[in-house]
Amino acid sequence: MSEIGKFYGDMGGYADWSTVPDIELRVPALLEYCRDHFADHDFMVQDDQRLTYGEAIAQSAIMAMQLVEAGVGKGTRVGMVFPNSGEFIVSWLAITRIGGVAVPISTLSTAVELGRIIGHADLQIFITTDRYLHHDYVARLKEALPELGNAGGDGPLLLEAAPYLRQVWVWGAHGTTYAGEPWARAVDLSRPSAYPAALLARIEAEVSPADIVCIIYSSGSTADPKGVIHSHGEFMRQAAKLAATYRYLPDDRVFTPMPFFWVGGLTLTLLNLMHKGATILGSAKSGAALLDFLESERVTYVIGWPHLIKALTSDPSFAGRDFKHIRGGCMVRPEVAPKNQTFGNALGMTETCGPHTISPPDYPDHLAGSFGPPFAGMRLKIVDLETGEEVAEGHTGELLVRGDTLMQGMVKIEREAVFEPDGFYRTRDLCSFREGFLFFHGRCDDMIKASGANVSPREVEAAILALGGVTQAIVQSVADERRSNVVGAVIAVEEGRTYEKDWLRRELAKSLSSYKVPRVIITMKPSEIPMMSSGKADRRKLGVMLAEENARQNEAAEAG
Repeated sequence: MSEIGKFYGDMGGYADWSTVPDIELRVPALLEYCRDHFADHDFMVQDDQRLTYGEAIAQSAIMAMQLVEAGVGKGTRVGMVFPNSGEFIVSWLAITRIGGVAVPISTLSTAVELGRIIGHADLQIFITTDRYLHHDYVARLKEALPELGNAGGDGPLLLEAAPYLRQVWVWGAHGTTYAGEPWARAVDLSRPSAYPAALLARIEAEVSPADIVCIIYSSGSTADPKGVIHSHGEFMRQAAKLAATYRYLPDDRVFTPMPFFWVGGLTLTLLNLMHKGATILGSAKSGAALLDFLESERVTYVIGWPHLIKALTSDPSFAGRDFKHIRGGCMVRPEVAPKNQTFGNALGMTETCGPHTISPPDYPDHLAGSFGPPFAGMRLKIVDLETGEEVAEGHTGELLVRGDTLMQGMVKIEREAVFEPDGFYRTRDLCSFREGFLFFHGRCDDMIKASGANVSPREVEAAILALGGVTQAIVQSVADERRSNVVGAVIAVEEGRTYEKDWLRRELAKSLSSYKVPRVIITMKPSEIPMMSSGKADRRKLGVMLAEENARQNEAAEAG
């Protein structure tokens, strides 16, 4: 058993540390292990693009030395915008293996969001693909930073909107060399570094588990994005725990649409699979074309969101497919599921490198719906919302977390403003424990004080969805002059259906106390729900819509 395995033990009986290598908790050490053991293995297959472990390590070494030439050192923040691709993997490894701080940014970011993150993160170098699908990222960058239009190519950038940014590197799509804007440098891995090769090894030797490896910008549905800071030790520790739990093998070929620019894509997928030498499969295709890809690549695990799995299994060609290699995941064959499904539900967040709980697949029926006990190395407690005192078993309160994968802090926020004096972090999740298993009940931020009592939006949303014909329900507080706050609901109904508001209230009153029944209701088509670039419903816009509807209702009541 590895040293880290000895520290954590069997993690409740569902960890297999015999398959997890004993690697020092830093990215350069992981790369060295992969080079020695998996050099010829496929690392990533993204449609027609293929990258072995050996190629990724060699290409990232070239790029790493080019970054060193450009002035990147320990702690230098380097932004990157890529879809899941070899370019993402090579760039991320190049930055982190020399002690730089990788700042992956969502490809879904708007120009406004992109500009804000570049400035807020104090990026010194920004690396991007020129385009992907119908997205032109160079054009989006120009929109985000209009001053680039006046920049030449004869010196470092000096921009008021991004005062630390000095260079922009652009990687041409499909392996081409970018040739465009004068202020952009084309990524060219055919150009060897003028620095001696021994220097890279010396630099990597100075990278420690305590060094910052990554800043992940997460965007909530109601709050501005926040930069979450993680160390090499946190990422590697979490990946090792996941590798012991998700029992992938070196010959596994795992398909997932999880973006690498989010923490789940990095720790749950990329670093986890690197510990085993397994292959990451990805595709921009859908329907039968995606099934063709999965079948030809002999996929062994399919990990995806329910709507994707439903779309694949509902495809007319699915029944005739040869997926005999699949042994786990979300599209597993029923006859092999019991013995091969090696992991269950989990609750996590960017701030904890992903899961901070993990549920074994065989927990008893009376704990159905649970997210499992705390993950190894994590301490969880639930406190009363008003007193801050720890609550008893079965009682609901705010979840606080502490442990060895908890973030170092947040960009430009003092540590004292992020953590409690005892080191715990307030998640704002409403939870309870039952027999040591965690249950999630909603968000503290969303709690509605109506008629002097607390209303959980999650409970009301569940009641609305139970009516049938509803594709989405979003419940939140609406300020009201006479009642202080009332319950508001935006309800997306299936095409061809219409629900009268009074009927909705009467039906909901059958399962909800009167003070929980929404006073303000807006119904619309699913396509009319305003969305953010992250794919979440835009609760700010919905809040404005609900406030306006409430004002109309109050005016009508006064007039009547």
